[in-house]
Amino acid sequence: MTTYGAELIYQTKDLYGKIEVVDHQQKFRSLHFGNNTQQSAMLLSNPFLLVHQYTQAMLLPTCWLTPKNVLILGLGSGSIVKHLYNYFRETVIDAVELREEVIDVASEYFLLPDIDERFTIYNKSAFDWLDSNNGEKKYDLIIVDMFLTSKQGKDLAIDVTKYISILHDMLYSNGTIVFNHLGNNAYSYPSYHNLFKIFSGNLFMVDIESTNLILYASRGHVPASISAELLRDYEIQYILPYTHYFNKLNKI
Repeated sequence: MTTYGAELIYQTKDLYGKIEVVDHQQKFRSLHFGNNTQQSAMLLSNPFLLVHQYTQAMLLPTCWLTPKNVLILGLGSGSIVKHLYNYFRETVIDAVELREEVIDVASEYFLLPDIDERFTIYNKSAFDWLDSNNGEKKYDLIIVDMFLTSKQGKDLAIDVTKYISILHDMLYSNGTIVFNHLGNNAYSYPSYHNLFKIFSGNLFMVDIESTNLILYASRGHVPASISAELLRDYEIQYILPYTHYFNKLNKI
């Protein structure tokens, strides 16, 4: 069966809508939630490589900090989990995903790592998980990438405004939170005012082709410059185009 101009290899549905897996000429595989938007993508020849620019940019902080503990709110197909698990061998990852079927699809079709001492999945609402954490767990890096798709096929960001202070307190002193925003205007991000108030002076952004804006809120020092040689070394080690995104990093 053909959909989105490619081969539909799996389809299911839950309370929140469709979940579709599509193969493109046996070169890469994408995850869809009932519309053309690729929620995630995976190269079949290299499943650990980050395909989408916004996912690459979300890991930009790993060029100024080496995360020991990472929290990911919103799993998708697990692209960021796989990259961290494969290239950052000392990192422990917690992922929170509301939709059980999404977790199953990520495991079955996108080579999500098995749960072990370095990787844990919590199948529950991110808000419920944050409420139950009570500040017990802390992280160097927190990634917020949560969306649902409306019945009309529009991608809707989940508003985390009420949880910004909780997320802030869950960071170690050098930690950074990364947010994926659909659009190119930081001021339109639902949590912008809380972020600016709590992280004033340490709020940054990278514009991804005017379609996604990646926001970085840090408790620690974000360097104004990093040597070209060091960035190249990191690019080789972690297979990420750090130089490109670091040069696009702007303070808000």
